[in-house]
Amino acid sequence: MILFKRKLIKKLKDAYGKEPVTTYFDGDMNWIRTTCDDRREEEPERFYVDDTTWNDLNMDAVYKRINACRSTAGEQHLYTMLRRPMNREEFEHERGLITMMEQEPEKRLKLQVLLSRLGVNRAIYLKNILKPKERSNSWLIIYCLLSLFLPVSIVCFALIGKPVLWMPLLAFMVNGTLHGIRQKSCETEMRTANYCISLALTLERIRRMKDEKLDRYLEKAYGHLKPLKSLIRGGGIATDPVPGSVKEMFMTLLLWDLIYFEIVKVKLAKYHDDFRVIHEAVGGLDATISIASYRVSAEGYCVPEIDYDAEKPYAHAENLVHPLLKNAVPNELELDQSMLITGSNASGKSTYLRSAVLNALLAQTICTCTCKSYKGSPFRIYTSMALTDDLLSGDSYYIAEIKSLKRILDDKAEDEFVLCAIDEVLRGTNTIERIAASAEILNALDQERVLCLIATHDVELCDMAGEGYTKAHFEEKISDDDILFDYKLKPGPAVSRNAIHLLKLIGFDEGIVEAAHKRADRYVETGKWQ
Repeated sequence: MILFKRKLIKKLKDAYGKEPVTTYFDGDMNWIRTTCDDRREEEPERFYVDDTTWNDLNMDAVYKRINACRSTAGEQHLYTMLRRPMNREEFEHERGLITMMEQEPEKRLKLQVLLSRLGVNRAIYLKNILKPKERSNSWLIIYCLLSLFLPVSIVCFALIGKPVLWMPLLAFMVNGTLHGIRQKSCETEMRTANYCISLALTLERIRRMKDEKLDRYLEKAYGHLKPLKSLIRGGGIATDPVPGSVKEMFMTLLLWDLIYFEIVKVKLAKYHDDFRVIHEAVGGLDATISIASYRVSAEGYCVPEIDYDAEKPYAHAENLVHPLLKNAVPNELELDQSMLITGSNASGKSTYLRSAVLNALLAQTICTCTCKSYKGSPFRIYTSMALTDDLLSGDSYYIAEIKSLKRILDDKAEDEFVLCAIDEVLRGTNTIERIAASAEILNALDQERVLCLIATHDVELCDMAGEGYTKAHFEEKISDDDILFDYKLKPGPAVSRNAIHLLKLIGFDEGIVEAAHKRADRYVETGKWQ
C-alpha cells in the first residue's frame, strides 16, 4: 500500500504542469457532458454556451487540452465550467482557489491523492440515481420479504421435517435467480451509488485535513455532509464479492446487497440537493487543480480582469494567441466597438476570430487567458462559423446560416452584454442577395450592448457598414511562386486578392489564371462581368 502511494505521488508530480495524456473513447464526451446538460435544464434563465458556439470553437479539443482531472466529478465539473460563464462571486471564488493550488504544492498533492482514489468512470449518469421525485419502495419490500422467507423456511423445515422441504428449496431457487437478474440489471446504478458515497467520503476526508484556508472555501459544502452521515458510515454496496465465498453466498440468498442498494437510492434521492453541493465542491477542487496545471503547461497565460461594473461592452488583450496552436503569431485585441475584418484566403481571419472569442470565454470560465494581458466586460458569447448542411433536419447550408444568425439577434438579455463572432456572413447564397442581406444584418447587430467580430471576403461591406464598425484586415506578400502571410492584424480594409493567384500556385493552366485575372479586373473597373 505504501509502495503504491509512493508511485502515485511520483506520477502526480511528474504529470503536473504537463500537457495531459488522457485516453478518450467514442461516446466519452457524451457521458462527461451529462451533468452540464442536467444543470442547463434546471437553470433555464442562466446563460450557457450553446452547441453551435461550442462546436465552432472546437471546445471538445480545448477541454481535452485542459483536462487533467483525477475523478469523474472533476471531469464533469470542468466541462460545466467551460460552458457556464461565472458571475462576480464565482469568479473571485475560482480565482482564489486556483491561486491556492498554484502556491501550495503539498496541499495540492494531498488533494490529488484523495481524488485519485475516486478515479474516473465516465459511464456514470448521476441523474439516474439522484432523481428528486418520489421513489417507489416496492422492490425494497419484495427483497425484505424474500430475505425473511429463507430463514423462516429453514426454521420450519427444522421443526416439521420433509413435508415442508419445498419451502427452503423454493427460497434458494427464487432468491438466487432474482439476485442474479436484478444485480445485472442494476449494476450501473450500483456503481453510480457507490461513487456517490465515495464522493461524500472524499469530502469528509478533506475536512479531516483541517486546513484553515481550504475550509473557508468548502465551509458551505461541509454542512451538506450531515444528512449523508449514515451512508458514509455504511460504506458502499458490495458489487464484486469473492466468487464462492461465504459473503457471496449470504448476499445471494439473503439479497443483502439489493436491500442496501434500495436504501441508498432512497437516501440519495431524498438528499439530492445536498449531494449536488458535495459533487460540485469535490469536482470543483479537481477541476481547479487541472486549471492550475494547464497554466504551467501553456506557452503563456495571464489572469484576466473582468469588469463586472462596465457600462459598455469592451475587450482588450495584448499578445493574444489561440490556446491550441503552438508557436502562434500573437495579435492585439482592442474591441470597444464591433469590427469588420477583411483579407485574403488563409491570411488568419478565422483564427483571429476564434482566438479572441475563446479568450473571452476562458476569461469568464477558468480565469485564464492565453495572452499577455486581458481586460473586458462580461459577455454572453455566440458564434456562427463552422456551419454545415443539416441532413437530418433537411436544412440547407443557407438555412443553417440564417438560423444561426437569428439566435444571436433573438438574444433578449437586455441587462447583459453580447460578444459574437461571424465568419463570412451568408456565404451560402448568391452575391447580390448576400451583400444586401449581410449589410442589413450588420446594421441590426449594431447595438449598444453587442460587440461583433465579423470576417468577410466582401469588401463592399466595409463601405456599407455603419459607423459602429471599425475596419481591419490581414494581408499577404505575393511573388511569382509563393504567398507569404505574416498573420498580423492591420487597420483599415483589405486591398489585395489572392484567390486567383492560388490557382497558379496549385498548378492550374496559365490561360485559366490569366483569363480569371482579366475578368476580375474588368469587373472592378466597370461593375459588369461581360
